[in-house]
Amino acid sequence: MNKGGSHLITGATGTGKTTFIRSLLNKVNSEAVIVYDINAEYTDFFPYPFIEFENFTTKLKQINNGIIVLEEATIFLNNRGTNHDVTELLVRKRHTHNYIILVFHSMRSIPRWIYELSNYITIFKTNDSPQLTARELKDNRIEDIMTSVRNEINPHFHTSLKIY
Repeated sequence: MNKGGSHLITGATGTGKTTFIRSLLNKVNSEAVIVYDINAEYTDFFPYPFIEFENFTTKLKQINNGIIVLEEATIFLNNRGTNHDVTELLVRKRHTHNYIILVFHSMRSIPRWIYELSNYITIFKTNDSPQLTARELKDNRIEDIMTSVRNEINPHFHTSLKIY
């Protein structure tokens, strides 16, 4: 996993997102991992008390050389506006050498401003319309990728794409 980047992970419940992320985190120094873990699924990587999202993102401004996971980002980040702290985190990732992973439950819940500031996306099966998603994210490649993921028999099948 390269430092100074961002990776979106998207998929419906039960498609393997957490297993995929845990396998990525097992490859890095666990001391460098910071997780916003609303469901307490990563306590072996980040055994600290849960705090409110606004307090958590404010503290992230002080982090350098970290792996930051925002689990359940669907809950906290939406298409109705931007989040200043998350925007700053994504814009400054190359300078802070932070690698940010944001987890969403559907493609259409990924705000376009986050998509445009991200480097990679891993797509698991979702219930989204490939055509509408490609149009909303303004990325024509998405339609074919989502269709191919949906057509795979394996319920945990996923594919990754370099965004920019």
